[in-house]
Amino acid sequence: MSVGNLSSRSIRRNALIADLLHRIGFIEKAGTGILRIQEETREQGCPDPEFEANGFVTVTFRPNPDVRVRSGSGRAIDDGTATDQVTGQVTDHVWQLLATLTYEMDRAQLRAALQLAHRSHFMTAYIRPALEAGLVEMTIPDKPNSRNQRYRLTRKGWELLAHDGGGDGAATDQVANQATDQVTGQVTDHVRQLVTALTREMDRAQLQAAVQLAHRSHFMAAYIRPALESGLIEMTIPDKPRSHDQRYRLTPKGRKLVGSMQEP
Repeated sequence: MSVGNLSSRSIRRNALIADLLHRIGFIEKAGTGILRIQEETREQGCPDPEFEANGFVTVTFRPNPDVRVRSGSGRAIDDGTATDQVTGQVTDHVWQLLATLTYEMDRAQLRAALQLAHRSHFMTAYIRPALEAGLVEMTIPDKPNSRNQRYRLTRKGWELLAHDGGGDGAATDQVANQATDQVTGQVTDHVRQLVTALTREMDRAQLQAAVQLAHRSHFMAAYIRPALESGLIEMTIPDKPRSHDQRYRLTPKGRKLVGSMQEP
């Protein structure tokens, strides 16, 4: 094994341990680890890691000092000049992201809402330009890879949307309605049934009884998981998804969907 074939050849040092880790889901596929490391560093705007082999394998990661997450709250826009400049620079992908990000959302929720399958393209074409332009910010900027990471519009992002709609808040209403229309067309009948039944914080057993389902696996796969991924419901204890105290509740996006379903 040499540095030159690290990303193209896989040698299992202990086949028994490797097979066990694969069966319990800690390993997705043999031989993909180096490629995933390189992809992750590129997504974060970092240089490729450096590999050295001298009896031991040493990997050196280097941060990207140019990537800065700007909150956009330090300077108000007194006239339209700055906003006009930003408007001309924003890509269609970033506009689509801003229009979708009507509340705090994690990466999976955003990708689902935008109907994007490829994580690397999502990060490169949507998230990173929006962060670098100061239109979007992380809720946990000190830990960009945290599993609790969410994204939200900055003041600059909201101002840009408002400016695009005439500067009087019309863009915000337009964006919210557009997002609701998109979600309404995407959700399944199962998810509609779930959000209609979720009138308060409820645990899994209560929800399952409310929609009159006997099989837990079907309930989780066809009801709970799609609703979570669409950002329509959320866990009360997101850090411990299997907690016996876990409850589910509607998000603002879910409540807006329910309201639109009840309109004549």
